[in-house]
Amino acid sequence: MIQNTNQTEQKDPVKKKPEKQEKPAKQEKPVKQVKPEKPEKTGREAAAMTVCPECGKNTEKTVRNVCPECFGKKLNVFELPPVLHARVCPRCGSHYYKSKWEDMGTPEEVAVLTAEENIGVADILTNVSVGMHAHPRSPYIFDVLVDVKGEVDGVTYDKDSKTEVRVKREACDMCSRRAGGYFEGIIQIRANNRTITKEEVVQCLKLVEETMLVQLKKGDKLAFVTDTITFKDGADVYIGSSKAGRHVCKHIIESKGGTMAESYTLAGMKDGRDVYRTTFAMKLPEFKKDDVVYFEDKVIEIKNCGKRVTGINLMNSSNFFIDIEHFKNAKLLGNTADAKDAVLVAVEENGIQILDPETFETVTIKKPMLFSALPGSEIKVFKTEYGIFAL
Repeated sequence: MIQNTNQTEQKDPVKKKPEKQEKPAKQEKPVKQVKPEKPEKTGREAAAMTVCPECGKNTEKTVRNVCPECFGKKLNVFELPPVLHARVCPRCGSHYYKSKWEDMGTPEEVAVLTAEENIGVADILTNVSVGMHAHPRSPYIFDVLVDVKGEVDGVTYDKDSKTEVRVKREACDMCSRRAGGYFEGIIQIRANNRTITKEEVVQCLKLVEETMLVQLKKGDKLAFVTDTITFKDGADVYIGSSKAGRHVCKHIIESKGGTMAESYTLAGMKDGRDVYRTTFAMKLPEFKKDDVVYFEDKVIEIKNCGKRVTGINLMNSSNFFIDIEHFKNAKLLGNTADAKDAVLVAVEENGIQILDPETFETVTIKKPMLFSALPGSEIKVFKTEYGIFAL
């Protein structure tokens, strides 16, 4: 079998150049998520931020060009010695405070005041508040807790600490003088043109004590009585303060009447100046309660004799009163203590009949107002050269 020559000869296949394969696209690396930055502060906020030149920290608030923490490290809010001493008088309880003796209250209050006197708060602080409280460790030793707050450029700073206050017992100047018999004046209590009674002396000495106490409470530390000497004609009162002595005499005059005169005696020198002692010549009125006097054609039973004289006119039972400075040239007839008992015989409309206590004759005298005695009873009468008067 003849093969067809026309049959196409099978040629070796032409090797085609391999097509260039496209390189695979590079895989992109995943994008890292970046945290969004804080929005920049603008305007006033950006201007408020600053860097502390000492610690390098950003701060919105500065105190004297540094951050509040750095300023607080070098700020000493207050200074206070660890141990303090207080001086207290054991007799009167006064405390030596700011170079003088003063009444300051309880020992705890004295301890706090001592701490207040010695504390030194920084001058740079404003709106300062100080708190103190004393705790007794013993009768004469106190722990004082101290807390101080204040501001610097609007920033508050606080510090607390404690100090020990030791109380020293020491006599004050006034008590030392009193114990040494010191006196600036003498009040001589007498009566004018008569002998003063023991009752009047006791009353006057009570007024002295009352007035001295008032003056002491008002701040006169010398208002005390050093000594009192009583005798038949009156009393001499030695006082520590001449100023208080004037108040004493004024009080006696207002209460019991009378007059007062001052005289001075050189006692020595102090700080280059002459020192004088004052003598107060205090005289009670010539007349006293229950005296019977004759004044301007009237027989008066005195009820009170002070700045004003009050009493009863025995001639008509009317009230009597006059200023002491106008009560002059009065004649003392006696005292109601000298009155005698008389038998009441009869009672009339405007008069009464009695038996004269000396002659036992029946006499008619003026009937007192509000007279209620019954015939046959005894009544008190006062007999004078101007007549007999029922009391």
